[in-house]
Amino acid sequence: MGDIQVTSLPTPDEVVAAVVSDLVSVITERSATNADVHIALTGGTVGVAINAALLSNPVVQNCRTLHLWFSDERYVPRGHEDRNDLNLEPLLANFVGRVHHVAGPETSENVQASAASYAQELHLATTSRFCADNTLMDVSIIGLGPDGHIASIFPHSQTLYATDAVVAVTDSPKPPPVRVSWTYPTINASREAWIVACGEAKAQAVANILADDPITEQMIAQTPACGVHGKYETRLITDFAAN
Repeated sequence: MGDIQVTSLPTPDEVVAAVVSDLVSVITERSATNADVHIALTGGTVGVAINAALLSNPVVQNCRTLHLWFSDERYVPRGHEDRNDLNLEPLLANFVGRVHHVAGPETSENVQASAASYAQELHLATTSRFCADNTLMDVSIIGLGPDGHIASIFPHSQTLYATDAVVAVTDSPKPPPVRVSWTYPTINASREAWIVACGEAKAQAVANILADDPITEQMIAQTPACGVHGKYETRLITDFAAN
């Protein structure tokens, strides 16, 4: 996977600290002109740690132009233990930015309606910047699954080929099966895409991402993370390559 910047650190805690520090730098720089800043968050063990540390940061708490999104979410009610945004709930009282939540079954007719609503919300919030520079997010944080999946784009799934901005997933191989996910056209409309991977279980997926071979549809189908690329920068931040 060409043109990817690799940051290798010894431990997951150091990965979390580095990601948060770099995000705070982006937020500080891009909000200095009072421009909106859009960051996509992720779930998973490391994603949850990043989210909590980021929203606890005083710079982030006081940034009035910050929008936070989720590139995928489990279609369960707000407050459910499976939600990617669950750990943010206790932090929102003091958070002066904007957190864009995916609607759950308690506020949407079905998962398809939830996906359509999130796509519309994304469109309304980012149209001006998309017209200006063809991007949606300033940074998308992308968690990496052991099978190489990102968001809810799993190996050999139909979501690999979706062209709608946000889609309903009803057959996720990882529970819960029903989810709302961004697609490649949305993820790759980020100024910067940062893939975060920690732990030995991610070793093969990391190796696939870093392979020198030209990216093919077959490679992306096998390891969906190989299809991720930011408009201006793509990063892999990991504790594995350093070992």
